[in-house]
Amino acid sequence: MSKALSTLQTLSTPAVLVDLDIARRNIDRFQAYADAHGLKVRPHIKTHKLPAVAEMQLRAGAIGVTCQKVSEAEAMIAGSPEIRDVLITYNILGAEKLAHLAALARKVELSVVADNETVIDGLSGAFASEPAPLLRSGGMQHRG
Repeated sequence: MSKALSTLQTLSTPAVLVDLDIARRNIDRFQAYADAHGLKVRPHIKTHKLPAVAEMQLRAGAIGVTCQKVSEAEAMIAGSPEIRDVLITYNILGAEKLAHLAALARKVELSVVADNETVIDGLSGAFASEPAPLLRSGGMQHRG
């Protein structure tokens, strides 16, 4: 019996197993399609939540990663020095989350989405004294 098979048989379940060869092939195939069609990709990490897989995606040609929440972005950035460009796709509300967001923006290029004036006002207030602007992706544009 091979060592790998023996290890698999003794794993405590549930366990997450990733076949890295298959993952690399899928990433390469997706990136090749995007490149052939002139598309810039920013994969959403919700499918894997693994900085090592995000690194594989970046090395293949992704321009950054997409996270749903501030805490996911924090984990990805803490887990990899290669993750330098993050889009967060959920409205960010509340002083604590905005403080975490501002701290992230000091470490990486950070973009967010906002779909209402309350969110925009909160972001504007939280970033008013920050040295670098927060990037906006889609949504409403704040004028004022």
